[in-house]
Amino acid sequence: MQKRLFMSDQLTRRILPFYMKLPVFWGFIVFTLAGQVLWVAFISRYPGIDLRWSSIGYAFGIVLGFMQGRWTSRLWNRSYLQVVRREIIFCQAKGAKTLTYFTCFALGLPVTGVLLIKSTVQLTGIQSYVFGFIGGMNVALMLWVRRIPK
Repeated sequence: MQKRLFMSDQLTRRILPFYMKLPVFWGFIVFTLAGQVLWVAFISRYPGIDLRWSSIGYAFGIVLGFMQGRWTSRLWNRSYLQVVRREIIFCQAKGAKTLTYFTCFALGLPVTGVLLIKSTVQLTGIQSYVFGFIGGMNVALMLWVRRIPK
């Protein structure tokens, strides 16, 4: 017979880990925006670099990051309490393996791109993509956490 640790059957913000608190999400979002601004300021000093690659990479990163964040939030909304109670492990949650594959592909793509792309002009978009991906993911997760009751 398993003893329950006074945990209700409803997900609340109080039981979320530190890195899923709203101020932490705001910090992550501000840091990724500041990182993108500093990156663009740095690469704009070089006249041969087209800043459109940075904009394209950032926008593409935001879209894929937001998709990943929404997917993660749906996964955690269904399975977070089960994982905390140790009824299942993360990999057993429905959709967890596919989400992991998607994340590895979405973040592994820039690493592979660095190895395959020889032009520094196109490489500038990859760093912006990473900033956009992390920022978009954190925005989606923050919107989910805001809907969870305190």
